[in-house]
Amino acid sequence: MARKPTPEQRQKLAPEIENLLWGLFGPNDRPFFDRGDIAPLTLDEFVQCDEVFEETFRFLDALTAIWNRLCPGRPLKPCTQDRQPKEIAMPMALPVQSETPVSRREASKAGEALAATEANIEETKAMSLPHPPDTPTSGSVQGAPGQVPAASIAPAKPREPRATFQLPNGKVGVDYAARIEGRDAEGRSVRIRDVRIPDGLGLSFDPDRGELRGTPALDGDHRLPLSWTLDEKTRYSGDCLLIVNPDPKSLWKVIEPPDGSPYLKPHADRRLLTGRGFSIAAASRRGRSHEHAGTFRDDDFFIGHDAQTQWSVILVADGAGSARYSREGAWLAVASAGAHLSEALAGELGARMTAALDGWEADPEGVAQAMGAEFHYLFHQSGTLAVQSIEQAARSAGAEVRDYATTLLAAALKRQDRETFLAIFWVGDGAIAAYGPRGKVRLMGTPDGGEFAGQTRFLDRAALSDQGFAKRIGIGRYPDLTAVMLMTDGVSDPRFETDNGLNDPVKWDALWDEIAPLLATSEPDKCLLDWLHFFAPGHHDDRTLALLW
Repeated sequence: MARKPTPEQRQKLAPEIENLLWGLFGPNDRPFFDRGDIAPLTLDEFVQCDEVFEETFRFLDALTAIWNRLCPGRPLKPCTQDRQPKEIAMPMALPVQSETPVSRREASKAGEALAATEANIEETKAMSLPHPPDTPTSGSVQGAPGQVPAASIAPAKPREPRATFQLPNGKVGVDYAARIEGRDAEGRSVRIRDVRIPDGLGLSFDPDRGELRGTPALDGDHRLPLSWTLDEKTRYSGDCLLIVNPDPKSLWKVIEPPDGSPYLKPHADRRLLTGRGFSIAAASRRGRSHEHAGTFRDDDFFIGHDAQTQWSVILVADGAGSARYSREGAWLAVASAGAHLSEALAGELGARMTAALDGWEADPEGVAQAMGAEFHYLFHQSGTLAVQSIEQAARSAGAEVRDYATTLLAAALKRQDRETFLAIFWVGDGAIAAYGPRGKVRLMGTPDGGEFAGQTRFLDRAALSDQGFAKRIGIGRYPDLTAVMLMTDGVSDPRFETDNGLNDPVKWDALWDEIAPLLATSEPDKCLLDWLHFFAPGHHDDRTLALLW
């Protein structure tokens, strides 16, 4: 059985084996050993493995046996574990005379075996070993018959210097420019002369700056072969790892909900209404998290306008993600409450509220108080009808009311020349804002759920009977208003992040700058729907936006 090397033998013999390999392969073959996708081991691991040491010991033991047969009077010790590698003295040529006679037949066989071994050594450029005393090392040797001529061993080539290289990570589709940083084993900075870049990666190398530039097109780990120098004369080979991360958007799957699911719902919806001097648009789409999970869109909306009274209504709702039928709850809430608001404002109540607005200038406080009381009652009725619709659906399906949990944001509006009257009802998160002119915003309520996005309040009987219900109602009359916007948290969270952000006019200006060009197109609702697919890391919920401008 082959002998295992001791730790001391490993430490002293490994450099000799590595020099032997460099003599065999040459310095330009280093990438072969360093590339994990080509060779199973790095060079350091290769020369340290047991198989290399065992084969080395086996080879040396075979030569020792031949020597001891030819020269029994001057025996060599076998390669044992307690003998250090540097002490193994193997002859490369035999002496002229031995102290014990050896037959010509034995000498001939031994000579043939040693000649074959020497041929193998020459072929593989094996390591140079020290000669025994008084053994000729060069030139022709004249002596008695049977003498074996000396072997000529080529010196091992010096090891090529090493250097390590670093590059920052890139990302697919994002402009990249970075300098390759390289240092040799002594910590000296090296200069990169050339880099071989795979086809299709989308990058190029600037040798003057030592930089990679471009827009990465392929994700993954890329080994870039390169050449480098210390003195501008001698070039050495190496490689540098470049990691290109994928476009996060490409990681999201789009999966359809299971066939036969109840309460089927389209993944996207949009609508546009126009009136005298204003337009109303609404858009809603399934979020990436729902696409990836193969679930339905839970958001919904309702918009309406009465041409006779010029009253408009806008509602948005966000079904609870943890409630299995919340998509139906959101639709029931906006449909029931929206229908009641539209009917009331198209009838006698709407006419009475219009007459009250005509006296606003004369008595703003008195009119505001009277109109606030009317809308308090109207929104309570609308919310009650929405809750009743949800309870009826739960009974019919044999489900729990909480399975239909949803938020509800509603607004009733009327535009008169430069003035806009706005009454709102707010349960849950999201946002309702009267925006404009530029640099000014009035947040019409406070989201349920605290400073940061998280758990929220849903529409139910408890919310309607709460003593703080009146705080969910808000009214106002504003001149030169740019727009009234209602949105679910799928829009408000990535755009404003906190309640403080919702009150920041700068953030509203930035939002308006994005969507204003869309509203100027021939299909603003379609453009809004496309815009809602914007990518914001960490924010992948359903998104709904409805506005009057």
